[in-house]
Amino acid sequence: MKLVRKKTKVVLGISGSIAAYKSAELARYLITHGCEVRVVMTDSAAKFVTPFTLEVITGKPVTNTFWNETESGAIGHIELADWADVLLIAPASADLIAKLSYGFAESPLLAVALATKAPVVVAPAMNVNMYDHPATIDNIMRLQQRGVHFVEPDSGPLACGWLGRGRLADQREIFLHLRRAVAPQDLDGKRVLISTGPTREAIDPVRYISNRSSGKMGIQLAKEAYRRGAEVTLVHGPLGRTPYIPRDITCVAVTSAAEMYEAMTQRAISGFGAAAEQFDIVITTAAVADYTPADPSSKKIKKSNEPRALELKATLDILKSIGIQKGKTARPFLVGFAVETGDEEELLNEVRHKLSAKNADLMVGNLAHEAFDHDTNRVWIVSKDGKEEQIGTAHKAQISRSIVDSIVRGITKDTLT
Repeated sequence: MKLVRKKTKVVLGISGSIAAYKSAELARYLITHGCEVRVVMTDSAAKFVTPFTLEVITGKPVTNTFWNETESGAIGHIELADWADVLLIAPASADLIAKLSYGFAESPLLAVALATKAPVVVAPAMNVNMYDHPATIDNIMRLQQRGVHFVEPDSGPLACGWLGRGRLADQREIFLHLRRAVAPQDLDGKRVLISTGPTREAIDPVRYISNRSSGKMGIQLAKEAYRRGAEVTLVHGPLGRTPYIPRDITCVAVTSAAEMYEAMTQRAISGFGAAAEQFDIVITTAAVADYTPADPSSKKIKKSNEPRALELKATLDILKSIGIQKGKTARPFLVGFAVETGDEEELLNEVRHKLSAKNADLMVGNLAHEAFDHDTNRVWIVSKDGKEEQIGTAHKAQISRSIVDSIVRGITKDTLT
């Protein structure tokens, strides 16, 4: 499913870097994720990837010269600059970054960058020594001060034979930065703490009790909060197949309910009384085990014909502990999740109960058969002021947008009151 509501109009600028060959796959990735793409490239870029290749992928003519305007009276680079929702330059060579910083307009790509009012996202790709050169660093800092968004390159083997920073960032990372550049920054300056995934409660060194949570909902919430400007910390249980998470999101991996409790409360509760360190929003989506073996064996339990009983003890309640510490204060804005196997009315009754019992500001309810093992979900959002909203079945990325919308409304209301 597409990750954007409407087609985002992307002008993809390609400069003369060996990584230009990756731009064709990047263009395809953007299109499959709901973007409309038009390409403007330098003469040097055309030595690495042909304009025809990009025309076939995008279905649009490629701009690489000032002198082949197709419509009478049209100025191609100005038309592109006005059309764009965002200008993405990937890859950006050291030479192009230098010319951008000084406002050169000698090529259509540079002219579009100079003329557009849209956000500009730059993904550098070059030799590590060129990237680390003081001149390049100064040029990047100058552009950042003007509001240009940079996607830091990856480290690894480079085409020139060197090893270090300079590889074009992963296309998923570039896309997430692009989405952040065009998103409303209504969480700018906010610190968000999110838990997600299952926990594993050891029976012995090889067996454990767990559940079917994939962690997908929490990961989408982390991405959405990041997209809207937040500084995000994600505490997650075992996720199985590792999903892609933006590099700027701080990840804390845990295994058991006790480890999840310590990681969450240490960050959420230790911030009370230390405003500079306090999280503004805490979201507990993790499916934490309610019970854990009371006396796990230090060695593998051998199979026998004798019946065995497994004694369990209750785990500590993360949401309730943070809610107690929060008291009547506005921070952090506390969001909990509830999953049930009954009908909708049973779920809503449980959500309303937990909202009050755990001193949350917002509770999100969902049904187990609709949530676990799916990329989609259906949820009910209930706030402490009594507002209840059902979000119909949709991709979890879209569900996360609705949840974050409700959070933004809630923190805005708290600020106003």
